[in-house]
Amino acid sequence: MDISSLVFLFLFLPVFLLVYLPCGQRFKQPVILAASIAFLAWGQKAAVLWLGGLLILGYLLGLVIARAKEKGRSYSIWVWIGIALNILVLSFFKLTTAFGEAGLIRIHFPQNWVSPAAQLAVPIGLSYVVFQLISYLVDVWRDDTPAERNFIAFSAYVLFFPKLLSGPITRYKPFALQMQELHPSAEKLAAGFRRLLAGFVKRALIANQMSLFSNAVFNLPTADVEPKFAWLALIAYTLQIYFDFSGYIDMAIGAGMMMGIQLPENFNFPYIAQSVGDFWRRWHITLAAWFRDYVFYPLERRRIPWIGQSLNILVVFLLTGLWHGFKPTFIVWGTVHGIALVVENLGLARLLKWLWRPIRHAYTLAVVMAAWVFFRSSSLDFAFEFFRRLAGDTAGLTLLPFSVTTPLPFIEPSFLMALAAGVLFSLPISSVWNRIRANVENRQAHFYLLFQVLEDTALVILFIAGIALLLSYNFFPVLYAKF
Repeated sequence: MDISSLVFLFLFLPVFLLVYLPCGQRFKQPVILAASIAFLAWGQKAAVLWLGGLLILGYLLGLVIARAKEKGRSYSIWVWIGIALNILVLSFFKLTTAFGEAGLIRIHFPQNWVSPAAQLAVPIGLSYVVFQLISYLVDVWRDDTPAERNFIAFSAYVLFFPKLLSGPITRYKPFALQMQELHPSAEKLAAGFRRLLAGFVKRALIANQMSLFSNAVFNLPTADVEPKFAWLALIAYTLQIYFDFSGYIDMAIGAGMMMGIQLPENFNFPYIAQSVGDFWRRWHITLAAWFRDYVFYPLERRRIPWIGQSLNILVVFLLTGLWHGFKPTFIVWGTVHGIALVVENLGLARLLKWLWRPIRHAYTLAVVMAAWVFFRSSSLDFAFEFFRRLAGDTAGLTLLPFSVTTPLPFIEPSFLMALAAGVLFSLPISSVWNRIRANVENRQAHFYLLFQVLEDTALVILFIAGIALLLSYNFFPVLYAKF
């Protein structure tokens, strides 16, 4: 189930809140767990078994680690068993998604199991659940968090439905502390509702409109497209992936707030970054923090002299690419970012500080958008041909029928409006507006009601427009759900 779907917005979430909010504290966790299982089963019944199995494994291993520590026995082996089994399951599904039966044969999978295994659907939310279980086991091992003995509380954390499909990746300790007092105030409920609507608007009015154009180009069998359309498709995808993913996160955070749980922020205007390092402090923040704490820092403690840190950065971003999928395009995407960070770490970052801010910004966008070409392309051949089109090369270009390239070459006004809105709201306009509003309200408190009514009215109007578009067009599911 997509949290932008009509079923979720007008049936699942309202019914859940009607049951959840009047409950006492002792019943709130079981209600969250029941809703999360229903959400998961509604979207993909098989995922309940896979994620449930990993959940039970993580719960039991946490208890085993805690008991071994209490008795003074060796417990590291249990951590490594948990990490290995989680990565094995994740890698299996990434491999079947990327290479199908051929990939399973290549790793000498039992011949009579190849076809059934290749037909298995990837459990929704698998990548996020695996990373959260690994972080939990490592944190128990490090004494950063106690092992959870309440199975319902642990299950509610792992399967918490707002963050299940696409994060944000949440550590256990801060989540568990909030689960002890689930009493959202009226202000939190209202703020969560606004955040959820804002996320939906970002996805429906901007990301979905961008996808209509970017998909028309990137879904072609070859990059047989005029240079101007190639550039427009790249800009559209750059905005699509940001507003789709950040819009989902807004909706997840908003739903969490309505339950009394504050999920971590995952974006901070990444397209205003002044370096690639700065970009990764603003983009998919919880994933970057996970790799920093559980991969980069452990590697740094065993750094190889001279080349150690650069090598560790490359390893982290190679793994970041593989986390998205076992495809060459994702590996190259991660490597591009890794190389850029290594170069910045070796001295470019110091040089960038002396450059004019727009130049730093242009450099960062050039690297990020070049990497997006690999990320979105179906193959490396497509990506390299696409770069030729971006460079203005029209050799071998043939005009395809409209039935193949639709909606190209026609560009609707709604797309141009969404494009302008995407560029505008990639900038910290909301932060500037909030500062202006706060300054006015500090001087004239009665302006609060006026501002709030205007904002809420605009948000509701945009939400209705988003619903209308959802009913009129195909609504594409959140991009990061498939990772």
